Amino acid sequence: MGQYGARAVTEFGKAYNPASTAYCSRVTTANNVTAKYRLDRTHNKKLSKTTRGVIKMCWSGEASAVLATIGFGTATYVAYKGESKELWIPLTYFACMELLQAATYIYIDLCDSPPNQILTMLGYLHIAFQPFFVNMVAMYFIPEHVKRKIGAAVYALCGVGTLLILIKMYPLAWAGKCIPGLEGFCGPEVCSVSGSWHIAWQMPLNGLWSDIPENSIRFQYGLHAVAYIAVAFVLPVLYGSWRFVGFHYLIGPAISDALTTDPNEYCAVWCLFSIALCVSVIKTPIRQYLHVQQWPCYRKAYAA
Repeated sequence: MGQYGARAVTEFGKAYNPASTAYCSRVTTANNVTAKYRLDRTHNKKLSKTTRGVIKMCWSGEASAVLATIGFGTATYVAYKGESKELWIPLTYFACMELLQAATYIYIDLCDSPPNQILTMLGYLHIAFQPFFVNMVAMYFIPEHVKRKIGAAVYALCGVGTLLILIKMYPLAWAGKCIPGLEGFCGPEVCSVSGSWHIAWQMPLNGLWSDIPENSIRFQYGLHAVAYIAVAFVLPVLYGSWRFVGFHYLIGPAISDALTTDPNEYCAVWCLFSIALCVSVIKTPIRQYLHVQQWPCYRKAYAA
C-alpha cells in the first residue's frame, strides 16, 4: 500500500463514524496537508495553517461505490435484456467515474500523494471523452435513418471537442494559466480536495480562452468548457435531440449549480448525477418523451 495509502487509511479510520447520518461524515485531514494545498473555495487563497483541519462532507467514498454498483448493475441488466447499446454503454462509462471517485476519497486532500494526482488526472481524462457517450445517448432519441446518416460526423466532432479539452490540459507557457474560482478543474497543482460536500478537482490548466488580457477571444470558463458545451449540448440540438439536451441540462448543470458554488466541485457533482440521468432515460417513463421525430434537417436525410 505504501506510505500514502497507509496515511490515507489512518486518516479515514480517525474520521469514520458508523453512527453518522447517511453519507455524512466528518473527515479529519492530515496535519498541514489541507493548510498547504487546499484552496479557499470563495477567495481562492490558501487556508491558514491549523494543527488539525476538520471538513464537513455529506458524500463519501462508500456512497460513490454504492452508486457505481447501481450503475454497473443496471447496465448489466439492461444489456442482458437486449436493450440498445446506446443506453447501457454510456451508463457503464459514467459508473466508471463513480468508481474512480470512490477510490479518490481514500486519498482526498493528500496532494503530495501520487495516487491522488493520478486519480485527479484520470477524472479529467474521463470528462474529456464524455462527449462521445453523451452523443451516443442523444442519438438514440432521433430517427434511426437520420442517425445512420450523421453518426460518423457526430463522433468526428466529438473527437475534435475531446482534443480541445486535452489541449487545455497541456502546460503551454505562452497561453498563460487558467483562472481559479471561475474555471472548472482549475487550481495551482494536480489534486483532489474536499469541496463543500463532494470532491473538488484542480489542475494547473493553461489559459486558452480564459478571461485574461493576453487572449484576443475571451471566455470566462476556458477552452475546455467551450469545447464541452459545443459538442455535448449545442451539437445534439443541431441534429434534433433537443428534448434530451433539455433533460440533461436539468439533471446535470442546473442541479449542480444549485448544490455548489465551487467550480472545481461542480464537475464532480455533475458526474455524480450522470448516473441518475442515464438510469432515468433507461428505466423511467421519461424515456418515451425524449424521442424526436420531426426536425428541419430530417427532410433532407429522408430524401437522400
